[in-house]
Amino acid sequence: MSLTSHLTDPRSPISRFLAEQLPGTKAVLTDYRERLARFPAPLLPRAEAGLKPEYRMLGHTIDHRLRISLGAPTGAPIKEGIVRAVLDDDGWPSRDVIRAVQQAGDTMLEELARFESDTGQPLCLAPAEEDRLIRLCHVASSFEAIFRHCGWMRGNTLGLCAPGSTLDDLVEAVADYVVDDIRQQMQLAAQPGPFDTLRLLDASARICGPVFDGSLQVGGADADFILDGTLIDCKATIRPERMSRSEIYQLAGYLLLDYSNTHSISTVALYLSRQGALIDWSVEDFLGLLGARHDLATLREACCHALTGGQHGTPLPPPDPARPLPRPRAASPALQPSLFDQLD
Repeated sequence: MSLTSHLTDPRSPISRFLAEQLPGTKAVLTDYRERLARFPAPLLPRAEAGLKPEYRMLGHTIDHRLRISLGAPTGAPIKEGIVRAVLDDDGWPSRDVIRAVQQAGDTMLEELARFESDTGQPLCLAPAEEDRLIRLCHVASSFEAIFRHCGWMRGNTLGLCAPGSTLDDLVEAVADYVVDDIRQQMQLAAQPGPFDTLRLLDASARICGPVFDGSLQVGGADADFILDGTLIDCKATIRPERMSRSEIYQLAGYLLLDYSNTHSISTVALYLSRQGALIDWSVEDFLGLLGARHDLATLREACCHALTGGQHGTPLPPPDPARPLPRPRAASPALQPSLFDQLD
């Protein structure tokens, strides 16, 4: 189970902890929606006749393409997905298809490795090269789906290929609307804005697919990016106004799972790839809006205690009846100077 899967279960330890200790998701969402109004409407995919866009897969694909711009073309989920492709779904796909898919996956890793670079990569390449790269990212996303599901799930397009298929066959099978949609989002990212700046950060300030001290306690949670101390979750939603408490708790969960402050997170943010928009909060403001009664270090210790059944971490101190509950900050985080002032 991923962190998002744990968060959809209100009885899970992480869901209970966040609901009890950070109850103010409405305040965060109100602030988010007020700031969202500054940005243009999201780009929409132009699906081919008879094809319904696979929004989840498009989200994974833009995430991989953005990672390549930061110099990190592959990650553990993709590599492990190739390994886990041996785990069929009750005989589907066939062993011949699985062998072909795994061989194609190994070839894909070799090709993607060319894009690994401490200096990152351009956000938009020449048309033919960009086309190929987007298709590779989409194939990689299908391998990540195998990793997330701990094996095959019917409907994964990799399983529909013919025995003996090569990487070129898998790449050519990617629908043209996918290429068109991801290209649009990358062109938006290439305009003056957050990723245009973040791509130029020193390699030591760019972390793609970060994991945390408490990741294994919630199914091996890995976030999208930590860039210059900012924890960023990329969202390719076509309805950004419908963002919910789940997305807010996803950010909060990653923040608290960094028990030892390994990543020195100072800011949390949502990057809306269909709008080129980054909406961020300082950790202090984020916790304040969420109604936290304790500081980050205390919450992390208590979260560790809750998720390990009391074996590690430190429980929260008993509440002080004389101490009033914190009130959400009145000052909008949007007014604070930050790395992303160029969006204003």
